[in-house]
Amino acid sequence: MSLFSHLELIEDKRSSINQHHDLTDVLFLIISAVLSGCEGWKDIEVFGHSKLPWLRQFRAFKHSIPTRHSIARILKTVETDSLVLALFSWVNEQRSQSGKPIIAFDGKTLRGASKKREGNLHLVSAFDCESDLTLYQRTVESKSNEIPAVRALLDVLDISDSIVTLDALHCQKATLSALISREANYLVQVKANQKTPYKAVTSCFETAFEGEESLPEDVQVSSGHGRQETRITYALKADKLPDEIKAKWPGLTSLVAVERHNKSGSTTKIDTHFYITSVEPDAKMLQKAIRHHWHIENQQHWVLDVVFKEDACQINEPISADNMALFRRVVRNLVKQHTGRKGSIRGKCVRASFDDEFRVELIFG
Repeated sequence: MSLFSHLELIEDKRSSINQHHDLTDVLFLIISAVLSGCEGWKDIEVFGHSKLPWLRQFRAFKHSIPTRHSIARILKTVETDSLVLALFSWVNEQRSQSGKPIIAFDGKTLRGASKKREGNLHLVSAFDCESDLTLYQRTVESKSNEIPAVRALLDVLDISDSIVTLDALHCQKATLSALISREANYLVQVKANQKTPYKAVTSCFETAFEGEESLPEDVQVSSGHGRQETRITYALKADKLPDEIKAKWPGLTSLVAVERHNKSGSTTKIDTHFYITSVEPDAKMLQKAIRHHWHIENQQHWVLDVVFKEDACQINEPISADNMALFRRVVRNLVKQHTGRKGSIRGKCVRASFDDEFRVELIFG
């Protein structure tokens, strides 16, 4: 389906007397403007007027470009769930999979949107670490509401035969049961504030090391910024855990320990993180999944803040802030999927701001 076929599926909630500007026209304007580096309603309005002849190659824009206030008002009426479904369905049709995909779930606070309102607006994303694409998103009122949001995302995504990575907040029986029932594997961190399970996991590794047991391991070394990091990943069968602990984690197969040696000058700092997983104790593959989990921080959150200025965006009305966050992620996906020319995401957005043909290439392929 084409972009416009997807956009036309979004229900227009405005009364008939308020439908002066066509909804699909307005949504196409916003996508094109955000792709070209626009950050707010005024930017989008200016872009629309300067690029109206180009926009009319694809849509009628019968009543020209709406004012910035009208753009904000129209976007506020759009049901977020239908917009999410339409836009992610369109972009992710191009997503290719190879092997066992690693899908990371993580949250990000919309700091600019939270400054003028009580409480933080928090957005939970599902991120395909192999293709570097955002698969879906859901907004919650605070980080503590991430748990039901992640479970809701599991219901709408095809996660079968994938490895889902989560932080320690989601090390809960209901979440892990949902993953196993969807034929997905999980890899979840266990932290010290979960006293009983954390002690049980660390005890298993202490016993294995003291008995000089041969454990599957993988060693990775990286250097940069005057520092060298050595990561040693150990994997251990979970069969030595007490039954009452294993019962809390459905599908549990292996325990993982990652020992990090950070050397800076003559100083070396060592810390160890622990994980549980439903996959076999393959240290090399588990090390890859753990490292890939941080792609959502480096490849999505960082890009959204540095390239798209997400934290600086002052749109604070919840629906509008949520929808604009969606457009930024969809545009990031679009640029990431583009392989026609070399260049950074920022460089391609800059080019799209003045090169009409390149903007067409990014949007329509």
